[in-house]
Amino acid sequence: MSNLNNFIFEKKYLENLFQDSINRKIPVIDYEVGRLLEAIIFLKQQKSILEIGCGEGYSTYYILKNFKSGTYIGIDLNKDRLSKAKNFISSSFPDVNATFINGNALNIIPELDNFFDFVFIDGAKFEYKNYLEVTIRKLEDNAIIIADNVFFDEKIFAKHVKDHDKNSVNGLKQFIEFIEDKNLFETIFLDIGDGLSISRYKKK
Repeated sequence: MSNLNNFIFEKKYLENLFQDSINRKIPVIDYEVGRLLEAIIFLKQQKSILEIGCGEGYSTYYILKNFKSGTYIGIDLNKDRLSKAKNFISSSFPDVNATFINGNALNIIPELDNFFDFVFIDGAKFEYKNYLEVTIRKLEDNAIIIADNVFFDEKIFAKHVKDHDKNSVNGLKQFIEFIEDKNLFETIFLDIGDGLSISRYKKK
């Protein structure tokens, strides 16, 4: 029963972290999305992970929980949140090789020497396609790319979009069109959280 008891304790702990972030208006993934990330890493055992928009490390926790060996790079534009993510993850998983980089992912990713077999995108919605365009040269064959919030509160399905949402909606639609290119990706969409896309890269 020890594993089950640990799971129940962890679940409560993560729920408290989630609620604290919501109260402070810090964007975080849904609990179910986190558990899905955790399961995929457990099953696939990726070796090189890139997270674009890691915030305070809530999503990172799920990604790294079953991460056995390899490298993780998390990028975020917000310096204070990134510092909290670094402290949170180093205390949670002291043996994991995790690197956190503050700055614009579009400028950072092209300079990286790494090649990735798992990418999680949760940054600025209007830049989703741009993130993938600069990352695609760094992808291993069969790399998994997961993007959160692709339904954007169902706004990508709306006939009329408010002016302040148009850039995000247009960016997400461009991203979706890109990952539906069957010459490059195999993609499914899941109606969990705020919409999730899961793609497998087919390297030419």
